[in-house]
Amino acid sequence: MYLTRVRITQPVLGYARDLPVVRRLTQAPLELAPVTILTGDNGSGKSTLIEAIAAAMGANPAGGSRYAQFTAADHSDLHRSLTLTRRENPRDVYFLRGETYLDLAEYHESLGPEDPLVGLTRRSHGQGIMQMARERFGPESLIILDEPEDGLSVFSQLELLGVLTVLVRRGAQVVVATHSPVLLAIPEARILRVPELEPVLYDDCEAVTATQEFINDPAATARYLVEP
Repeated sequence: MYLTRVRITQPVLGYARDLPVVRRLTQAPLELAPVTILTGDNGSGKSTLIEAIAAAMGANPAGGSRYAQFTAADHSDLHRSLTLTRRENPRDVYFLRGETYLDLAEYHESLGPEDPLVGLTRRSHGQGIMQMARERFGPESLIILDEPEDGLSVFSQLELLGVLTVLVRRGAQVVVATHSPVLLAIPEARILRVPELEPVLYDDCEAVTATQEFINDPAATARYLVEP
């Protein structure tokens, strides 16, 4: 394992300052495991925190490795306020965020035919993510993922779960923010509810309980949601 703890040690500027997860992080550090999963509702601050961790580790905040040179959406300066505790430095850091996947795919396309991911733009979103997982993620690396389930079928999410599990057993560390009940089931993951950053059991995750309730009676759930 490479990254063990994330703390806020400097004043936070900009919009991130007002996020509940940032206020929580000023009170207690984020303790990481070989697999750490952040889960919570939209707007809870998962993506902002994941992005900041990636940037603080030297990865491009828009996605990619420590050497990726492209920009996409605006990002916060939260990473400037973080102090990271590392057991050792990983040989590689790679950041994949669902919302800027196309920008990352186009960046790899721009690197020319020698880049192993040059064909991502000619694949579907889901096919591209799985090619990246199989060919770009590796052991002895820190893999940081922000909602990688974007574009993935359930079967592809299951495959990604398997790929990540094998990589962790070979020495990788994974930090992921997700709404996916499938990815939340990565074996031996430390699941943290955002914004509280408190450990939560798989069966108690909102994404899991809501999905189970829907599957148990989809017709009744749909009626409830559309009735005036």
